Amino acid sequence: MRGRRKTGAGRGIWSVAALSVLVLFAGALASLGVGSVLRDSADRAAARVMDNRTALMAAAVRAEVNRYLDQMRTLAAALGALETVTATSFSRATAPLGPISLPGATSIAFLVPAQHDQIAQVQAEWRQRGSDGLVVRPHGAGPHVISVLSNRLSSQGTLTNGIDITQAPAPYAAVEDSRRTGAVAVSDTYQLIIDRELPPSARQHAFVLTAPVQGLDAAGNFQFRGWIIMGLRGQDFIRATLSRVAQDHLDVSLAARNANGGETLVAGLVADSTERRDQQRTVDLPVAQRQWVLRTAAVSETLPGGSRIPAVALTTALLAFTALLAALVATLASARGRAERRVRAATAELRTTEREARDQARLLGTVLDTITEGVGVVDQQGRFLAHNPAAKRMLGIDLDADDPSQWQQHYGLFRPDGSEFPLEQLPLIRALAGEAPDDVEMLIRNPARPDGAVITVSARQLELADGSIGAVAVFHDITEARAHEVELQGFAGVVAHDLKSPLTTVVGYGELLEELLTEETTGAVRDEGLDHLHRIRVTAERMRRLIDDLLAYTSARDATVHRSSFPLGDLVHDVVAARLEASRAGEYFPDIYVGQLPCVQGDPVLVRQVLDNLIGNALKYTAPGQPARVDVTARPLPGAGDWVRVEVADRGIGLPPGEHGRVFARFHRAHTGESYPGTGLGLSICQRIVERHGGTIGASDNPGGGTRFWFTLPGGADPADAAEERPQAALTPDRASSGRSSSA
Repeated sequence: MRGRRKTGAGRGIWSVAALSVLVLFAGALASLGVGSVLRDSADRAAARVMDNRTALMAAAVRAEVNRYLDQMRTLAAALGALETVTATSFSRATAPLGPISLPGATSIAFLVPAQHDQIAQVQAEWRQRGSDGLVVRPHGAGPHVISVLSNRLSSQGTLTNGIDITQAPAPYAAVEDSRRTGAVAVSDTYQLIIDRELPPSARQHAFVLTAPVQGLDAAGNFQFRGWIIMGLRGQDFIRATLSRVAQDHLDVSLAARNANGGETLVAGLVADSTERRDQQRTVDLPVAQRQWVLRTAAVSETLPGGSRIPAVALTTALLAFTALLAALVATLASARGRAERRVRAATAELRTTEREARDQARLLGTVLDTITEGVGVVDQQGRFLAHNPAAKRMLGIDLDADDPSQWQQHYGLFRPDGSEFPLEQLPLIRALAGEAPDDVEMLIRNPARPDGAVITVSARQLELADGSIGAVAVFHDITEARAHEVELQGFAGVVAHDLKSPLTTVVGYGELLEELLTEETTGAVRDEGLDHLHRIRVTAERMRRLIDDLLAYTSARDATVHRSSFPLGDLVHDVVAARLEASRAGEYFPDIYVGQLPCVQGDPVLVRQVLDNLIGNALKYTAPGQPARVDVTARPLPGAGDWVRVEVADRGIGLPPGEHGRVFARFHRAHTGESYPGTGLGLSICQRIVERHGGTIGASDNPGGGTRFWFTLPGGADPADAAEERPQAALTPDRASSGRSSSA
């Protein structure tokens, strides 16, 4: 008996020792874990401070730049309102710029254009206007842009009138941009002409802001008078704008993306710390027609809340507490019964949790098996991990093709028009790449579903249980709904076609009755009758447009797409030429600029309908009394292979907030009233045509006013008969002074 007790006591001692060691080990791990959490918290706090400081700096730069741009617009408007710009009126108009504090601003000047044979005339004219001692110093053979008036805003540098800024490519390109766009423009980074006499150590990277000055002539028409230009030294601008926000904790640099795509450092601030910067941020800032890049860097330890000293101190204290706790556990470990009860309670709780987890899994499986929507989950390699019976019913066959390159052939995946669905455009592939496609229409045709089925697929990326990336897709069968829609479209097409005949009769009889009233009646009866007939004809014409748009809308979905490679510039040239010919009778002749356009792949007839609708809208939705201004450009779509983004931008009345996505809905009109007639189907037709080519279409605000519509098309190869380069073709022959033209 005594031996057994001794053996039991020995086992108890060893159990207490083991428990104490276990507590000490677990406490040490917990202490280190808490320290790690605190260090992570400090890192997150430093990151938040870095994000906030960077956001404040970006906001400060935006606000300061907008203030400069507003001053340029205000000054240009003030000079444009003057009957004649003189040295006295220019000095009076620019005098308020001194007290408002424009950090970095060197001078403000008034520029005028001149041909080489006009130099003497310009010099004499502006001397008469008060520019005493003006000596024009032309550069090259012309054309020239001459500084005739100026006002100093800084004490550094020598300010001289008569300078021809064409000797500096950067400001000359900026004045050309501002005249072409009619808005404030910013130049590439360069060294100011007035700073060339300063010592090299005093010179700074700089840029200029320029704005066109337009006034009214005696006939009430807008007349271009010249430009105002303001020079800005980058380092002075950054030091005054950002030093207070940086607080000597952050490195700050501001770079400008030039027209050639390169970057030039404008200015920067460097913190005192010599440690490695572990926090970096980059923000793109739009400035007029250019893009600036703001970069910040800092050491986490120097940022508020980023120090790790509290984490180290707390970890040390917790380790000491753990040692004390282990000693206390060793003292209290003899309470074996209480510990066993706790273990039994914890075991019971664990069993309950496991049972609830099994019930939840069973419930989830039941829901997936009973819902009518198809669900499928794939891993990062495209292998199907799970799918429900509804997904199999929709596809007609088992989801057992683990190689995405085999999906199209195995399941029979096609676009709604019957063309093969590209692998990179499949919703699950896009979701694995981080996109979030919604309601993508697909046609399923395979041996199990020979008649074909139309489904919509939405997909999202998700994190799998092992931490890897996967994707989930939800399928919805819309075969019956699409069949009903086709029936309704067919019915609408028949109705629209049948309505054209009686409408033609109404118009014909209206014209005949108008002739009879004109010939046979006189006085008030004739005037009243003609007024009523005019209303009949206007209403009939509106109904004819509605019927034509309805026919185009119903045929846009099912018309055969005859794909070929063709020059987009030729198509735009034809559309613009037709629109300009129709506009010659109007009061204001439109100003249309067409950039260099590539070859694209698609149906030329359908693509022409899209361009005609978009350009027609840009010409129509213009403020009363203002000429329409339209830019048609294209560029490669980044990260999308051989795809092209085509843009039609205008300076019209723009779209109201919240209407940018709704304008493509059927019969929806963002602007109503007699001033802007329409049926609300034009953009819906454009959307159908673009989607049938596999592209997307959208709308956004145009910087500076107006709307920018864009759509994407697959790129194409140059046709064999387009080897010779087309000559430049001016689209605005009567407005040659505007400097805007189109080349096919």
